[in-house]
Amino acid sequence: MNIAHPHRSVPPADCREMRTIYLRSLALQASWNPVRMQHLGLLTALLPWFRRQDAGRDETRTFCRDHFGYFNTNPYMANYLLGGLVRLEAESRAAGGGYARTIRSFKDSVGRALASIGDQLFWLGLHPGLIVVAALTTLSGIPWLPLVPFGMFAVGQMIFRLMALNTGYRLGMDIVDLLGSSIWHRLILVCKRGGAMLTGVLAGVTALGAARLAGDPETRATTLGVVLACMLTLALRRRVPGEYVLLLLVPLAMLLAAL
Repeated sequence: MNIAHPHRSVPPADCREMRTIYLRSLALQASWNPVRMQHLGLLTALLPWFRRQDAGRDETRTFCRDHFGYFNTNPYMANYLLGGLVRLEAESRAAGGGYARTIRSFKDSVGRALASIGDQLFWLGLHPGLIVVAALTTLSGIPWLPLVPFGMFAVGQMIFRLMALNTGYRLGMDIVDLLGSSIWHRLILVCKRGGAMLTGVLAGVTALGAARLAGDPETRATTLGVVLACMLTLALRRRVPGEYVLLLLVPLAMLLAAL
């Protein structure tokens, strides 16, 4: 994306205002619909800033109409865009308007980029790995231990969203440079490989437990576990839906933990 515009000085973000935007951003998908996706969530999150601008009725209608169109991105990454939009809208008002086309292009282009990065990082990387970690913790026999990784993820993503909102406002259009950084691709690769490795470990542990229950020798059980882990890793590399595998492995791990 190549969008050029002169940066103008805007006042620092109001803490109370940004806090309200942040809280509303957590409900970005609350009004999701198949026609315009997250458009109502986006508009609702932006309204706390707009209400402080003392805009007239016509300007309010224009603002709502501009942000009422189709919008969809990854919800975990959306606050980068929200912060950037608030910054661009503030710059537009400081310049007396004229940024409508730039804002629309920014929202569409950056929204698609965030969707691509976020879907790979969260849906295909962190989430599957988190489920496997929770399944492995069930082997400890401690009932509450599987809740720990989910709790850590919940707190971590809340902090990440807050940082993303502030970063988006601080960078404005320069958010494009941040999204072009190679660190995102490295994170995605690490998460995917880590998830595949953990899935292999879970498969091996499950196979070992099943073999022991069946009375097989230790060496045979170990071999079976290693083979199953390798086969499962290859299956995941061929894009077999990992959710199906996890749904089968999690109950087995919980059964073995209870024995």
